[in-house]
Amino acid sequence: MTLLLRRLLVLLLLVLAPLPVAARPAWACSCGDNPDPLGRSETAFVGVAEDVDGSWFGNEVEVRFAVESVLKGETGGAVTLVTMKDSASCGYEFVEGGRYRVFESAGETNLCDGNELLSTGHATGGEDRTRIFWGGTVLVLLLVAGGVTWLVRKT
Repeated sequence: MTLLLRRLLVLLLLVLAPLPVAARPAWACSCGDNPDPLGRSETAFVGVAEDVDGSWFGNEVEVRFAVESVLKGETGGAVTLVTMKDSASCGYEFVEGGRYRVFESAGETNLCDGNELLSTGHATGGEDRTRIFWGGTVLVLLLVAGGVTWLVRKT
């Protein structure tokens, strides 16, 4: 009976092992009601995200925009802003080639500022995370399959 119980516990462990890999991050950002993002911002513009540069280390992302029209304040033809890397830290996820209405203060923008995607661009930057996620998932599935095979052969 203990051998059967041991095998069931090992099988349960192998089945539950993929859960941390598939888990999503918890949301920690909380935005209050912001009825007038234009009034709160120092500068507002419509522009295309030309370069989204997030380093492997740190939590900040620099985004360079080609400004099409200025809604408030003064900008040149290009603006570089800083946002956080993920939405859990109130970061806004800009995609290269995307056209946005952007509200900024002090060279920064975030999820709570009222930024708006006007048209989509081509997605870049997320492929690395997707490869890591699927690579880890395949590895866990192979380990589970190997464990189940080992358990079946032992009986």
